[in-house]
Amino acid sequence: MTAASYPYPLARVPQSDQKLQGGDLPVGLAFGDTGPAASMQGARIIGWLKNKDDPITPQRFVENRKFWPAVQKVLEKHAHEDPELKSQAAFQKTGWMNIADGRNPPPLGRTADAEDILGCVLVDDKTIRPGSFQPNWAHRPVTRDGLFQLPKYLHGKLVDALAEH
Repeated sequence: MTAASYPYPLARVPQSDQKLQGGDLPVGLAFGDTGPAASMQGARIIGWLKNKDDPITPQRFVENRKFWPAVQKVLEKHAHEDPELKSQAAFQKTGWMNIADGRNPPPLGRTADAEDILGCVLVDDKTIRPGSFQPNWAHRPVTRDGLFQLPKYLHGKLVDALAEH
């Protein structure tokens, strides 16, 4: 996957304060424009690539363990507000609803692969119960289909939350 094919802006930020296994100096992958390189640390970095031109593939990507809790917090806090998810909940009516990763959406009426399910939320009377998000620990941030993709609304909330870090 190339950054050009990703639906949201991605920045590749050289990281002088990190080293990958083997001693390589990595390039941090982050959402949005880079801002000052010094501010692109901690949870703002999605993960690392060995070289700035590397494709975003499971073989080239090293996950930042500090990043994923920020994603889960945004999903827990805002999933019930997302217009796309609200529409799905109205269709489903009740029960647990999977939140599928947008990088490889399942066909209508089908369940996504485990690595493409971000988690699930509880739907009651066509409404997502606030705070009901449960993460799927089998989800993979990067697969052969590329980097994970949140719905537009939730992506915006994530970018806002990361800017506060």
